[in-house]
Amino acid sequence: EGDSDEPKVIVSGTGRPRSLSDPNLSISLDQNGLMQIDHPPDWVGAYSPESRKIRIERFLAKRNHRVWVKKVKYDVRKNFADSRLRVKGRFVKKEDE
Repeated sequence: EGDSDEPKVIVSGTGRPRSLSDPNLSISLDQNGLMQIDHPPDWVGAYSPESRKIRIERFLAKRNHRVWVKKVKYDVRKNFADSRLRVKGRFVKKEDE
């Protein structure tokens, strides 16, 4: 059962990070010493269409959950900061004016 000579095919698109040791990719160095990744024609970089779709969906979901509104945790600190003397936005002492 485990002694078959067939190459193991790894199905991409599982959402896990890919490594350069993936048997679906072949890696070589060009004449400038830069790494070249040979992959099937419909792939984008090291990602199959399914894997890329999963990664983009995950990115969009995380982007939609970002919080852009600043929330004050401690009103006392904000009130104290608002009451302090500032010059060009920085806090200064009274004698430093």
